[in-house]
Amino acid sequence: MSKRGIALGILVLLMVITGCWDQDSLKDARLANASAYDITSEGEIKQTLEIVDDFESQQGSVNEVHSGTGRSVRQSTDRIRAKVTGDIRFFKYGMILYGKKLAQNDIYPYLDVLYREPDYPTSHVKIAIVDGDAGELLHQKRVGSILIGEFITKKIKSLEELCIFPEMTLETLLPPMLDPGQDFTLPYLYKDGEEIDARGIALFHGQRFSGSLNTEQAPLYIIMSGKWNKAARFVKKIHPGPSNNPRNYVTYEANTEQIKRKLAVKVADDGQIDVNLHIELPVTIVEYAMNHLQEKETIDRLNRKLSDDMTQDAEQIIKTLQQSGCDSFGIGRHLIAHYPDLWKSFDWNKQYGQVRFHPEVKVKIVGSGVLN
Repeated sequence: MSKRGIALGILVLLMVITGCWDQDSLKDARLANASAYDITSEGEIKQTLEIVDDFESQQGSVNEVHSGTGRSVRQSTDRIRAKVTGDIRFFKYGMILYGKKLAQNDIYPYLDVLYREPDYPTSHVKIAIVDGDAGELLHQKRVGSILIGEFITKKIKSLEELCIFPEMTLETLLPPMLDPGQDFTLPYLYKDGEEIDARGIALFHGQRFSGSLNTEQAPLYIIMSGKWNKAARFVKKIHPGPSNNPRNYVTYEANTEQIKRKLAVKVADDGQIDVNLHIELPVTIVEYAMNHLQEKETIDRLNRKLSDDMTQDAEQIIKTLQQSGCDSFGIGRHLIAHYPDLWKSFDWNKQYGQVRFHPEVKVKIVGSGVLN
């Protein structure tokens, strides 16, 4: 081969295999898998980080938990950096916890730096509120053989699939948090001894924690919000008698692919706002000790009973939302889009509590298992 040909070949190879001049090596980085934020009695931010050395180590990952305080999130992070070796980077599949006391003030100032930092991951990062001290959860370090950050992340994802937690990431949180016509909700956790358990759903009015729904209300709320996931399961007491007798209960699961939801907002000439929310909920009976589900009369009776009970549950959920000032259904957003002059004429913080909601849940049993 001629010298000219060799030179041309080398040039082509250089063009193909040239590395990135601004690559960011992770060789000496320490990965922060989970972070927690609380407010101290002096009013400072207390940040707690779970730092993981190697997720792929065959000997198993090793984690450390460190805390630092400061007047800003960045200052508290820098004080943690001063305590550890290596540079701290945040894991793209990590998670963030906020203590209830902090969230009751205003959650946005503790998120601002995360959105402004170009290297901070947002699209897969989970976020949750803790009833109590959020950092305390991370100091547990492990649950069994699973690192604490990974355990909480998996727990949140599994409860999202069961419609007990709303599905939310750091990225999807930003639009409703800055929208004057819509509020948001987040997973709500607490520590019960050595167990990390679900408290329910944390409700927000603007950027402040303002109330909560319990785990029994959560699946119906998720369906009412129109953002249901893979499964939603309910247990109802439908017969009189002792509460400890399983024969008095029925367990049923929503056929989520067939749910129908319709929300309509109407404004009268006098400015009164009415919201009709209709849910068609096909379900499969998964447990009913009284049986007799082969009889049409029994099915019809259960349909009526469950429809009435769930409509009452929906009314209670809406009452809690209005008392908390949480417009997570986006009624204000609808008014901004379709009634802009009306929206400008009143204080939505006061007007939202006067909105008349008319929920209706129609349950239809479409399956009852192989036994019947």
